[in-house]
Amino acid sequence: MQKKKKTLYEFLGIEPEATPEEIKTAAQQLAKKFHPSKYPGNAKVADRFKKIKIVYNTLADPTKRATYDAALAKKMAQNLSSSESGKNTTSTPSPKIISAQSISKTDLREGEQILYQASLHWFSYLTALLIIGIATYLWFEPSVLKMYINQIEFFQDKWLYVKIGLLIILSLGIFLFLTTLLKQFTTTLMLTTERTIAKFGLFLKKRIEIAHIQFDRVHISQSILGTVFQFGHITIKGSHGENVIRVCNVAYPEQFEKQLMRLIKQSA
Repeated sequence: MQKKKKTLYEFLGIEPEATPEEIKTAAQQLAKKFHPSKYPGNAKVADRFKKIKIVYNTLADPTKRATYDAALAKKMAQNLSSSESGKNTTSTPSPKIISAQSISKTDLREGEQILYQASLHWFSYLTALLIIGIATYLWFEPSVLKMYINQIEFFQDKWLYVKIGLLIILSLGIFLFLTTLLKQFTTTLMLTTERTIAKFGLFLKKRIEIAHIQFDRVHISQSILGTVFQFGHITIKGSHGENVIRVCNVAYPEQFEKQLMRLIKQSA
């Protein structure tokens, strides 16, 4: 079996999204390890040292790196397409292809397949549910609220206004709940064999897509609660900042990132 050729990133032992500082550090460490002065007369070490300099000069230059990344992504797309066409009907793709009723056939190109689809986390409903729960409890069990209100002279003999206020708060909670529910059913974030696609909105629809060959980086931000309950905000950027996808409160964002990077790395 023919050995798979390493990418320049794999040669340095870094990730494709590595920063210039990380590239420089990795190259310096390799150059120090394979410096010809440590192995006098060893032609293989000398060749390795020269290659380290060539790799660093390529990845350290933004223009050369962008050109290399584009070629790398194109190769990945070709390899992925070839592997998909060469599979028999009993093989199982990786990651597993899932069905997505929210995705129209017109959203996909010929031969394109959905590989992964993210969903919004239930934590998005928490604020609305807390407001609804507290307002409902105080409406049907007003004794606690009355005990505190009676101590405020302004609210004495004005329980009707307090009940109207509770109704307004309850309405606000219901509105937030319905808004979140609408967002749940109208937001789509998915990975296909060719692109990352995000769709937003019901009436004012918005669609953003980033081809894998245009991928630049992905960033996940999580609060303490997000880390505990496994949700966070995902930001995906295309090359040269042309397209940016931002989706909040995504369930299991690390899983999405893992699947996306797996697709990108398969191009190598």
